[in-house]
Amino acid sequence: MARAAYLLGDVGRFSHHVIGLPLYDYQIAPLRAVVESVLRRRGREFLLVFPRQSGKNEAVAQLLVYLLTLLQRAGGQMVYGAVGDGLGRGMRRLEQRLDTPWTRGQWRREARPARYTLGRAAVVFLSSHPGAASRGETADHLLVIDEAQDQDAAHIESVFTPMRAARNATAIYLGTVRQTADFLWVKKGELESATAADGIQRVFLVEPDTVAAENATYGAFLAEQVRRYGRNHPIVAAEYFLEPHDGRGGLFPEWRLALMRGGHSRLRAPRPDERYVAAIDLAGQDEAGASEATLRNPGRDYTVATIFRVVETADEGGPAYEAVDVLIDHGSRHFQAAPGQPRLADMLLAYLRHWAVAHTIIDASGVGQGLADWLSDRLGAGGVTAFQLGGATAKARLGSDFLALIDTGRFRYWAEDAPDDDAWWFGQQAAACAYSLAGQGRFDRDLRWGVPAAARVATPNGAELLHDDRLLSAALVAELERRRQQGTLLLGASASRVVRGRDPLSGAPY
Repeated sequence: MARAAYLLGDVGRFSHHVIGLPLYDYQIAPLRAVVESVLRRRGREFLLVFPRQSGKNEAVAQLLVYLLTLLQRAGGQMVYGAVGDGLGRGMRRLEQRLDTPWTRGQWRREARPARYTLGRAAVVFLSSHPGAASRGETADHLLVIDEAQDQDAAHIESVFTPMRAARNATAIYLGTVRQTADFLWVKKGELESATAADGIQRVFLVEPDTVAAENATYGAFLAEQVRRYGRNHPIVAAEYFLEPHDGRGGLFPEWRLALMRGGHSRLRAPRPDERYVAAIDLAGQDEAGASEATLRNPGRDYTVATIFRVVETADEGGPAYEAVDVLIDHGSRHFQAAPGQPRLADMLLAYLRHWAVAHTIIDASGVGQGLADWLSDRLGAGGVTAFQLGGATAKARLGSDFLALIDTGRFRYWAEDAPDDDAWWFGQQAAACAYSLAGQGRFDRDLRWGVPAAARVATPNGAELLHDDRLLSAALVAELERRRQQGTLLLGASASRVVRGRDPLSGAPY
């Protein structure tokens, strides 16, 4: 009995000796604060934000097993609220951690709602989605709200917070950093204000360096994420370094624009022993098919083909891509010539052959598939990648991958800043690019980005529409790099050179 009381006297000892999977100090510290509030009925709220994959949900699962064991005679209920996959993950983790010498074979599971019972104590799992029927339960000891960044604040406050009222239950909010306007970050501000008033810590934001100091394996994992994406990539900054996506300016703030500016000049022809790839953002064709002065829709996007020099680096992450030239077309018909204007297909083919590109990626969504197939027939099926950029998810992933190239120093545009030249236009489009996060706010899945339709910029010819065609063309190279990393695309060497023939009669003895 004395040993049991000793082990139940501290959640850290319980984790080490009963569950057998010792928690780290950075996990135990917030759990001790929560336990103290639960047992003394202080009704405090806590926010636990750990770097991604550093054991936030593991810590809470062990906390629930500890409290079930401690309260099995006293009875009472705890409530765990989550949306989406969070409910399933929480239940699976709890079941795994209930497999201890003290609880194995002693607990029961009931359905509708899912309820895990040990003695007279229970944990109830409820969907916190606004459309779910979750009213009517009571949190006697503890309320856990997982994935707080995805929660609807009004729904939590109206449905889940009242569950704590009867016995002044404690609350824990868990989640991943996303944006400053979401429920998690707003709750962080509320709890920090409460701490400023009474000095009691309620917010536990664990820095990645703290995790790495206790877990060397995690440190190696984090270093790989930084090397792959860059320290300032929004995924790394938010999910590992706990910096909200929208706390650093637009998608391409000035510091990122500076990373994109290369020190090389524009080229007009390929150089020997260099490799080049092309990325094409294809616009629709104008039915007038004539000069820009007669276009029915002069506000339409341009077709942009960007040439990149592939530069090997010492970085294991892969090569760098340097934009060295661009072809711009406005409104040409894809497969039909007009007076004084060739077919767009012929222009692109000649341009790609001029640069002897090793590979071409083209946006094949919408009307682009026909042109992608036509180029593939002439350049070889292995020389053209048709990429469907039309879907929101595909564009979100492309934006995330593009930022990874930029933030690791592997994307550079040539250095010309004269107003109204092509590099200047690219810089203006990047600077004007806006973004938002839809759905659950996952950067690589829910990112919405582009230049606003009404955006204009001052030029020597007056204010003009900005578009985002140069920006999208440049970003497509990130899809090439993604496929190269996956091993589904081989960028073979390509070079243009003049080979001087040898006179077969030179050196003859006559």
